[in-house]
Amino acid sequence: MSDIPMESTSNPTGVTTGSVSQLPVNLFTRSSSDAIPQSTYFIPSSWRRYQLSELINKVLQNNAEQGKKPVPFEFLINGEVLRGSLENWVKRNRGNDEETTIDVEYVRSTLPPQEVGRVEVEDWVSGLSLSRNGYILLSSYLSHLQILPLSSASTSSALYTLPLPTSLGATCCTWISPSSQDKDILLAAGGVDRLTHVYTIPSLSPDNTTAPGELYTLHGHTGPVSSIIASSSGQELISGSWDGNINFYVLPSAEPEEHQIPSEPLSYLPGQNNKKRRKLEKENPREPIEGLLDNDSTGVGGWRRISDNVFSAHKDKIGGLVWDKFDNNKFWSASWDGSVRGWDLTMGVNDVTRQGPFDKSALCIDQFAANGTLATGNMDRTICLWDTRQSSSLISLTLPTTSPVPSLKTHPTSSFTLASASYSGIIQIWDIRSPKHSLFSVSNANRKKEDARKVTKNGKVLGERLLAVDWNGEVLVAGGEDGEVGIWNAKGA
Repeated sequence: MSDIPMESTSNPTGVTTGSVSQLPVNLFTRSSSDAIPQSTYFIPSSWRRYQLSELINKVLQNNAEQGKKPVPFEFLINGEVLRGSLENWVKRNRGNDEETTIDVEYVRSTLPPQEVGRVEVEDWVSGLSLSRNGYILLSSYLSHLQILPLSSASTSSALYTLPLPTSLGATCCTWISPSSQDKDILLAAGGVDRLTHVYTIPSLSPDNTTAPGELYTLHGHTGPVSSIIASSSGQELISGSWDGNINFYVLPSAEPEEHQIPSEPLSYLPGQNNKKRRKLEKENPREPIEGLLDNDSTGVGGWRRISDNVFSAHKDKIGGLVWDKFDNNKFWSASWDGSVRGWDLTMGVNDVTRQGPFDKSALCIDQFAANGTLATGNMDRTICLWDTRQSSSLISLTLPTTSPVPSLKTHPTSSFTLASASYSGIIQIWDIRSPKHSLFSVSNANRKKEDARKVTKNGKVLGERLLAVDWNGEVLVAGGEDGEVGIWNAKGA
C-alpha cells in the first residue's frame, strides 16, 4: 500500500496529519493518458476534489517544469460525483466505516462555460443547430432562417437570411445535407403554417453570388410543425406536429417538374393575408420563382410535396424527434402524452413504446451517442432519462429543474453530460452521475438590466424564456424570447 503523507502534496486546509484520519482509497481512471500507478493510497479524510485533483496532477507531473498544465478532475464514487469531503461521504454512505477501501474513479472535469458573444435577432429564436462546424443555423418567429458564421457571429453578420413565405413564424430548423457536402446544400424550417420549407443554398462561401431559394414545400400536417430531423444521408426528412402525427418524406434525387398537390388558398390560415404580411411584402417585394406559378396563389414557395408515410400513435402533440444514432432505419419521438416511442422505418411501425405519467408532457428529446440512452425535457420541470434497452424500464433517472425544459442536447461523445435550456431563462450543464444538481448554470438574469432590450425594432415584446439550445461539445448556443443567441465556449467530457 502507498501512504500519502501530508507533506507530499500541498495542504490548503492546513490540518495536520495527526488530527485527521486517513482513508484507504483506490484511485483509478479509464483514460490511459491520465492513469497513475494502481495501488491503495491512504488519503486524509478532509480532502475534497481540489486536493485529490492536485494529487493526481503531482503524480502525473503536470507542472510547468515538465511543460504541462495541471488538469482539473472530477471524482466519482459508486457512479456519483464527490461534492464534499471524503469524510462526509463515509459518514453518509458507510456509517463511519473508515477501514474499507473506497474505489474512486477520476475523470477530466467539464469546464465552466465562458460567454464569447451574443447575436441580436428581431424576434424570438425558435430553433438552433451547430451540426455544421463553424456555423450557427437559427430559425425565428420573424419567419426566417439565418446562417451565422461562428467566427463573426457576435457582429450579427448573417451569411444567409432565408425568408419563409408566411408571416406566422418558423418553429424549428435543421441542416439536411451531410456536413461533407459543400455545394447545393439543403436545410429546412418547420412553420406555424403547418408546412416544412426546404431551402437550397449554393455553398457556404461568402463570395458566392448565386441566390438561394426554397426548393420544396412539404405538406401533410394539420397543426404547427414542432420538430424536424434529417437522416445522415440527407435523403429523408421527418416532421412532427401539434396534430400528433409524424410525417416521413423521401426527398427527390433530382428536381421535380410538377407539384404533387394543388396550391392552397391564400388565406387558408390566419395571418397569411393580414396587414403585417402585406406591409412586409411591400417593403421587401419578392420575385416569383420560375416554374412555381401554376395557379399558386402566393407565387412563392417550393415544389409542393406530400409525405411518403404517416406515423400515428401518439395521443397528443409531438414535442420532439431524434434519429437513432445506432440504426439509420429507426427514430424516436416524445409527446405531450407523456410517452416515448421508437419507430421502425423499414416496417413502418411503432415497435417500442414507453409510457410515462400522462402529466409528464415531453417537450423535446435527444439521445446519447455513446450508449443510446434517451433524454427528454418535460413540462413538469424535469429531465428524464429512458433506458430503452430494458423492456421493463420506463424512466431510469430524473433530473430536477426549476421550470419546464423545451430544449436539451446531449454531449456528442460522452455518456454522462447534457445541456438544457428552460423557460426560466437558465442554461444548465448536467452530469447524470450527479443528478441532484447541475454542474453549471448560466442565467440571463445575471446580465445587467440596463443592457437588456424590452422590445425589438419591429415592436415584439421580449421575455426571458429560452426555447432552443445546441451543443457540439466545444461550443454551446441558446436563444428564445430574449431575441438573442448566446454563444459560450463549453468543453465537456
